[in-house]
Amino acid sequence: MTYYILLDSDSIEDIWDENILGEESFEKFYVGSGYKALTNMINREPEVLESIAIIDEKKNPYSVEEFLELLTNWKIILDN
Repeated sequence: MTYYILLDSDSIEDIWDENILGEESFEKFYVGSGYKALTNMINREPEVLESIAIIDEKKNPYSVEEFLELLTNWKIILDN
C-alpha cells in the first residue's frame, strides 16, 4: 500500500513522487520524499501539520496521528 501527503494547495490529481510518504510491503515501510518532508514538518514546523492530508492509494484518509500509529507496526526502511 502506498501512502501520500497532500498540502492545502494540492489535490489528488497533483500527486507525484514528491508526495509519496512511502510504501508498506511485508511489514516494512519504504520511505519516499514525502516522508522526509513530514518529518521536517514535525520537527521544525508542527503548526503546519493541521493543514496536511494523508491518503493511501485507495484514497482512504488518515490523520497525522493515525498514520504515525500505522508506522509503529512496520520496520522503516530509509534510502541512503
